[in-house]
Amino acid sequence: MNDSSTNIEDTSGYPVVYRNLMTVGLLGSCYRAHEDAEKVSVAVEATLADPAQYRMYRALAQGIGGDASFAQAEIGKRLEADPEDDKAKVALAVSLMLAGDPEWKNLIENVLATSTDQVAREGATGLIQYLSSLNVQ
Repeated sequence: MNDSSTNIEDTSGYPVVYRNLMTVGLLGSCYRAHEDAEKVSVAVEATLADPAQYRMYRALAQGIGGDASFAQAEIGKRLEADPEDDKAKVALAVSLMLAGDPEWKNLIENVLATSTDQVAREGATGLIQYLSSLNVQ
């Protein structure tokens, strides 16, 4: 019998225990347990062929917790390598916004004013529309 309750892997191919480890690292980032989150994240990243996506999630989680320093460092590296990576600019802006840093507006305005990347523009527009609906801007 192989129902979902006995299946130890999800559709992404990661065992449940591994997904739980990722979750603990991201929650640690969100709840400002940065030392513990760092230890877990180092272990998780060591097993990934490309840890970039996990690091992006971690940057956003830490931003949710009010600290955009990891996002600034991590996404900043991506932007140094590719200053035209408008999706990275939007991700950094979201982290900054979540952390309460007003610099997020400049990044979003830059993407909306100069980007030809439709996905990045949609992300920036969606963020502005969402915030407008909350009357937060």
